[in-house]
Amino acid sequence: MFNRLKPEDYPVIKKFFDKHRYALCEYSPATIIVWNRCLYEVTWKQEGDLLLVAETDLEPPAAKRLLMPLPHPFRDVPPAELADIARRNRHTRYYYVPQDYYERHQAGLDELFTAQEQPGYMDYLYRAHDMAALAGHKYSKKRNLIAQFCKQTAAARKVKVEPLTHRNNGACLSLLDRWAHDPEVGARLDMLNCERKAIVTGLKHFDLLEMKGVLVKIDGEISGFAFGSRLSDGVFVLNFEKALEDVKGLYQFLDNELARHLPPQYSFINKESDLCKPGLAKAKESYYPAFKIKSFMLTLKS
Repeated sequence: MFNRLKPEDYPVIKKFFDKHRYALCEYSPATIIVWNRCLYEVTWKQEGDLLLVAETDLEPPAAKRLLMPLPHPFRDVPPAELADIARRNRHTRYYYVPQDYYERHQAGLDELFTAQEQPGYMDYLYRAHDMAALAGHKYSKKRNLIAQFCKQTAAARKVKVEPLTHRNNGACLSLLDRWAHDPEVGARLDMLNCERKAIVTGLKHFDLLEMKGVLVKIDGEISGFAFGSRLSDGVFVLNFEKALEDVKGLYQFLDNELARHLPPQYSFINKESDLCKPGLAKAKESYYPAFKIKSFMLTLKS
């Protein structure tokens, strides 16, 4: 029987995510928890050495799917086992199947499943060192924007960067409120409300979910924040980043500060997907991803 996922389940399930090799952001347990009950309901159960995670859309027709199984200790789950797991749990579909898994097992998967790429769910991964150093000609525009930010805040304005913790993260909500009232956001209000719910969950359970981040204050007032979670031993997921859009260079400054404040264990930063939004894709490409990982959907053949 599948159980509804709660933040309090994190200590129980996190061992299954410890050594997995799925590079998509959907396989961060904190990410799964904070987005639960935004657009879909997440449930889970342990089946032998496997953690099974399922999503069911909240809106009709309430389509449901499984994520890739997470064995403990981790092992590569072959296509035949994937099919058996789906059948005995009365599911017909897997979401967020990483590109490298699909390519490694394509012949076996094509016998049992119909595979389809999931547009908008391709993840962008960057070298943390590149994001922190911004060295070389290709990052000259980013360095210039940061220099403009520093110049405009240098005159009688004090900029302070702090590690984000449960003690100071309540200030992030005040910034989110200001951002939400921007007239240009009106058309995206439903998604904003969903995202706000996810951010609030992350901030409320910040320590429990082992999240990390930074915030930026200008003249003592919060102006931007960024935080995320562990995906694997060497990969950090940047789940949320918000900043005042009328302060030129603030987003670039915030990106740079987050990378500089990350623990040294993280060699890569996963900045999630572009959701098929051209503007978002352009912004992600402007940081020159080290690589991108496509996501696939598998549907059982009858």
